[in-house]
Amino acid sequence: MVHIRVASPPIKFPCYMGINIPTKEELIANKPEFKDIAGYIGADSVEYLTVEGLVSAVREGITSFQQKNNSRKSVGYCTACLTGKYPVELEW
Repeated sequence: MVHIRVASPPIKFPCYMGINIPTKEELIANKPEFKDIAGYIGADSVEYLTVEGLVSAVREGITSFQQKNNSRKSVGYCTACLTGKYPVELEW
């Protein structure tokens, strides 16, 4: 038996924040064969880390950072390419 565990959620949406992924169609997570990716690659199962699991892992021990004026600001991460929820409104 072959079980694949991926340490990232699947990337399903274009990234306009730094990675050059202009369309959803370029991403395997949006292709029909992704629905049965285990069968497509010959594995018995494939599981991905959840978005919540990823955010929890990268935030471990980090609550805020110091700014010049000694105020604290929450640390955040962009997950738009995973969720489709962009941190800013996109204007085209």
